[in-house]
Amino acid sequence: MVSDRSKEWWQPDSFLPALVIIGPYFFNKLIYIYFPDYLVFVATDYACRIFSLALLYLLLSRKPTSLPMPWRLAAPSTKELLMALIGTIILIGSNVVGMTFIRYLNAHSWRLTRFPLPTNSVLQYFDNTVGMVFVGLSEEVVFRFYLMNLLLLRGMSPTMTIILSTLIFGGIHWSYGAGAMVFATLAGLVLSIIFVAARNLIAPIIVHATYDAFFFVGGVAFLWRVYSRAW
Repeated sequence: MVSDRSKEWWQPDSFLPALVIIGPYFFNKLIYIYFPDYLVFVATDYACRIFSLALLYLLLSRKPTSLPMPWRLAAPSTKELLMALIGTIILIGSNVVGMTFIRYLNAHSWRLTRFPLPTNSVLQYFDNTVGMVFVGLSEEVVFRFYLMNLLLLRGMSPTMTIILSTLIFGGIHWSYGAGAMVFATLAGLVLSIIFVAARNLIAPIIVHATYDAFFFVGGVAFLWRVYSRAW
């Protein structure tokens, strides 16, 4: 018979499963470095997210645990939609205004990977629509819902939980350069604050997916060109 103590390594407040669940978001960048092909990029990215979500589901379904921030993925209220709108505007606006600085940091740091140019129009359309929702869902579930609950369960204060989870979220963008990490850290902070305020995971998911979709269809780059001409 397996003792309860022997199961402690696989509990929601244990760091070992956190490494297994969060680790792929760091290590999949190594594949991009050696295989910078669009199809490989998409396949690896989706496989990483599915793997992490599957492990997280197994972790939380093994033994129900009372979480500081319980799972809630409900239709957003008017207030939550307003928070999502403000959050999206903040992310887009800060990226546009800070684009020159972000690019400077990327160009003068360890930038090792870039988002590959699409080679399949059907896959590109899927990735820019359904894929963006999946990206928002997976990263908000892992880095907001799971990671923040993990840190709170370990006795960390809400403020330090937001700070540390935000830094880890920024860190998964390590291969894109210092500028990408700085902006991702800012985005993580905005998303964490929205999650804590709304207590509904759908709010940060909307912000995350909307911003990513707008970015990858060229919306941020277009606004930056307009902004640059105006100044």
